[in-house]
Amino acid sequence: MKDVVLIPAYQPDKQLIQVVENLSENDLGILIVDDGSGSDYADIFDAVKDKAQVVHIPCNGGKGAALKNGMASIKRIYPDCEFFVTADADGQHKCEDILRVFKELHHGAEFVLTVRQFDRDMPFRSKFGNNLSKWIYTILNGHFFEDNQSGLRGFSTKHIEWLLKVGGDKYDYEMNMLYYADKQGVSITTIPIEAIYIDNNSSSHFNPVKDTLRIYARLFWSARITFAAILIIEQLLLAATFIYGYKHLHITIPTIGSVGVVFTFILNQFVVFRGFKYRDHYRLIIYSILRYTAYTWALIMISFVAPKIPLIIAFNLIAIAIMPLEYIMHKLLYRAKYKDINRTA
Repeated sequence: MKDVVLIPAYQPDKQLIQVVENLSENDLGILIVDDGSGSDYADIFDAVKDKAQVVHIPCNGGKGAALKNGMASIKRIYPDCEFFVTADADGQHKCEDILRVFKELHHGAEFVLTVRQFDRDMPFRSKFGNNLSKWIYTILNGHFFEDNQSGLRGFSTKHIEWLLKVGGDKYDYEMNMLYYADKQGVSITTIPIEAIYIDNNSSSHFNPVKDTLRIYARLFWSARITFAAILIIEQLLLAATFIYGYKHLHITIPTIGSVGVVFTFILNQFVVFRGFKYRDHYRLIIYSILRYTAYTWALIMISFVAPKIPLIIAFNLIAIAIMPLEYIMHKLLYRAKYKDINRTA
């Protein structure tokens, strides 16, 4: 049985050779996926062939496509592999941290998500992108992660089957993979790591504009049922505004929330996550109860102090005001859960 490090590589520099040298000192399988780098980079891949398995893709398909190709290759090349870790080819991840991810996997973790330490040396585009993605992911999914973009991740190979089905062939794949793991109730362990940025991360092929838009487009598509539920809720609120106004709030608002929950559950279960094991209904129900209880009481107070504000407008103002509070709540829950690990790293 051999642990495997999976490294997607597109037009790598000599840092890849050093990464392989460091990893080869441990009893690890090393699988490199050449993502259509071309003949100009053949010497780099030739230099590591003695210590790593190299799979060549004729045309550049993107990081997600390379990762999925590598996962499929793990099952073929290392049939007895139980755990694998994905790492970058540019030397951003220390060998010690890669080994720590394997240690967590051997201690029972199914999916290890590493958390980079955000210090002053972190490039602005990386810091800004990570902060933005934390906000968007948390509000959409109701689950906070301190870093949801780190490329150093560890998995049990039992997850490969569904990982290969997740949409996204470029940088959008990793965020989408996390979203699908979350919605399936896969246990996600986080550990802090030190990130190394060589020459301000100049070797990265990440396009801050194009790839960021692609990441969020993919995430929004995966969460499309959430947006559809919002539209239905808005229509029901509009009807309630004209028919009842602020009367019977203790009935109309919970009922509208219940319709949104049922709609979200059914379409996620049988449309978006068809072929996956959707297990997010408990969290969906609990958060919806808390959220719509808050909406109901807030609207009751508004009915006394500002009854001329239309119900639908008051509801949406409350929803916008609650968003930052929800984000802070999820952040505090995350830090309470992982405080011992983060302190001892």
